[in-house]
Amino acid sequence: MKKIFITLLLLTGIMNLVACTNQKSAQTHKQIKVVSSLDFYAEPAAKILGQYGQVTSLINSASVDPHDYTATTNDAKITAKADVAIMNGAGYDAWLQKLVVSNNQQAKLVNVATDIRHLPDGENEHLWYDYANMIKVTQYLTTTFSKIKPAQKQIFARNSAVYIKQLKKLQAQENQLKTDFAGKSVMVTEPVFNYVLTNLGVKIVNENFAQDIDEGADPQPAELQKMTNQLKNRQVAFLVVNRQVESSLISQLIKTAKKAQVPIVYVTETMPKGKTYLTWMHDELQQLKKIAEGSNS
Repeated sequence: MKKIFITLLLLTGIMNLVACTNQKSAQTHKQIKVVSSLDFYAEPAAKILGQYGQVTSLINSASVDPHDYTATTNDAKITAKADVAIMNGAGYDAWLQKLVVSNNQQAKLVNVATDIRHLPDGENEHLWYDYANMIKVTQYLTTTFSKIKPAQKQIFARNSAVYIKQLKKLQAQENQLKTDFAGKSVMVTEPVFNYVLTNLGVKIVNENFAQDIDEGADPQPAELQKMTNQLKNRQVAFLVVNRQVESSLISQLIKTAKKAQVPIVYVTETMPKGKTYLTWMHDELQQLKKIAEGSNS
């Protein structure tokens, strides 16, 4: 009986050890679940995590306006299971913060505007058009994920370095363009592309008009007339148009620019279908490169 008792104790001990080992192994291999309001913030998260994460973007369509998005029941379910939630902030996607508060207060909420950019109230919310900021986002997420899974810290760091290298190529493109455009005047239909324009060192001649369009207000007639004259007299290097906003007013500006042979740069506020963040940004910068090459020929 004594031998049987000892044998049972040993078996029980082995089973407990195996159970603990399996539990520890399961925890080690458990993926970090990330939810992002926008697909272009989901991209660096997925690149950093690789096989150690599952990243879901709640908005994946270029036709959806993040300001007006209404979260679904499925969005709430996904958020409830997330370890990390990523939002732009600055009033752009406040609905995600509400989802986290309502469904998963344990999730780490990353607010790009406040946590990373430290954006003052009222400043331009289109933070993804600042490539330096996207590098900071990638670094911040790398630190966040490494705290959750310390064992994969080096892997996350390597993956992060690879992605940041790609982001720095966008910065290099931007810097090359700065030599062609710094000091020149440009016109915009909305402040979507303004971070790039600021980094290029150009002067935006119609900031009041662009802000009115962005806020849904009616531009001043005098401002519109001034812009029309500037286009007709080719007083701007190019006109930046947000493809996703259509109106008779914008159409008329485009028509005037084309007639005066003022180059037009088409941008979008959300990522086009079939693009990655990197290819999306690269393609828009390529439009500027073609304008620069045309003016230098």
